[in-house]
Amino acid sequence: MFSWILRGCRDECSATDQLKQARDVFVAKEAVLQKKISQEMERAKEFTKSGNKQAAMQCLKRKKYYESQMNQVGSVQLRINTKEKMIADNMGTK
Repeated sequence: MFSWILRGCRDECSATDQLKQARDVFVAKEAVLQKKISQEMERAKEFTKSGNKQAAMQCLKRKKYYESQMNQVGSVQLRINTKEKMIADNMGTK
C-alpha cells in the first residue's frame, strides 16, 4: 500500500545494479534488432532479384520499423547512462 513512499528509500547500490541490468537487456535487444535489420535487407535484395517488388517493399517497411525501434532503444540507453552518471556523481559527493 505504501510502496510509492518507499520507492525513494532504495539504496543507491541497488539502483546502479538495476540500471546495469536494464542496460544489458537493451544491449541484447539492440543486437537482436540489428540482426533483424540485416536479415530484412538480404530478403529485400533476394526478392528484388527475383522480380517480386511487393515483397521487397514489405521487407523494407519492416526494416524501417526495426530501425525506429533501434532509435528508441538507443535513446533509452542514453537515459540509463545519464542516470548511472548522476548516481555515481551523487555517491562521490557523499
